[in-house]
Amino acid sequence: MSKLFFTLAFAIGIAVVSWIGAGFIGSDLLALAFTGLIGAVYCLGFGELVNFRRQTRQLAAQVGQLPESQDQVPRWLNTLPQPLQYPAQRRIEGHAATLPGPQITPYLTGLLVMLGLLGTFAGMIVTLGGAASALDNSTELSAIRSALAAPIAGLSLAFGTSIAGVAASAMLGLASTLSRRDRAQASRTLDTALREKLHHLSADHQRQQAFQALETQAQALPQMASAMERMTTRMEQLGQQLEQSLTRNQQEFHSTVGSHYQTLADSVAQSLKTALDDSAKQAAERVEPIVISAMEQLQSNARSLQKSWADDAR
Repeated sequence: MSKLFFTLAFAIGIAVVSWIGAGFIGSDLLALAFTGLIGAVYCLGFGELVNFRRQTRQLAAQVGQLPESQDQVPRWLNTLPQPLQYPAQRRIEGHAATLPGPQITPYLTGLLVMLGLLGTFAGMIVTLGGAASALDNSTELSAIRSALAAPIAGLSLAFGTSIAGVAASAMLGLASTLSRRDRAQASRTLDTALREKLHHLSADHQRQQAFQALETQAQALPQMASAMERMTTRMEQLGQQLEQSLTRNQQEFHSTVGSHYQTLADSVAQSLKTALDDSAKQAAERVEPIVISAMEQLQSNARSLQKSWADDAR
């Protein structure tokens, strides 16, 4: 229905402009020029709206192919028309972004009315100028009537261009409204699809997740504090037990080492005593032959000396 009304509005507008322009062919070149300018501006506005509606149809067609994973979002955005990629990306991220509308059509809608009024003013100037000239140059009623015929024809320029401008502006405004309505409907469809498939990528969802995480952390803080307190108490108990165990182990170690040292000292003393006895015995065994030999030598020397003394005494 929107496409039908759009086509019908264009047909009505171009038909009115053509009808008004056809009336000026061969009779009033100024009015024909104004009407042709109105028709050109009208077609320019509809050309932008046709491109605008084409982009809207592309957006509506791609909404059904919206991906559910974040990795496929850039590829999906590249399938959209260039002016719609950034607003769609902002909406996926959860930000408020308005889809662009027609750029020059709103200006052209007002310009058509202004062109119609300009033609009206031009026609009034021609009419008033011709009427003033006719009244100044003639005094007879028949001459005044014939002289006013041409200026009054200028009224067709005034009202004809006004009709063309207003009709074209009205139809262009209607077409623009229909196109904007289609774009708004496509925008709502896009928002619905984003909420259903890509809501987890939006900033609102991320903020909600962060708030839930903070709330969970806030609820866990008292439990963590009590757990830390129990852990501190347990660590103090373990520290005391460890200290007692270390003290006991140290005492046992000292007593064990003392007993081992005493045993070692006894063993060393016994070993030394045995070694000394063995050494003394070996030394005695080695010295005994030498002493015996020395004693025998001394005894022999003593006998010799005694004998010598005896001989000397005799």
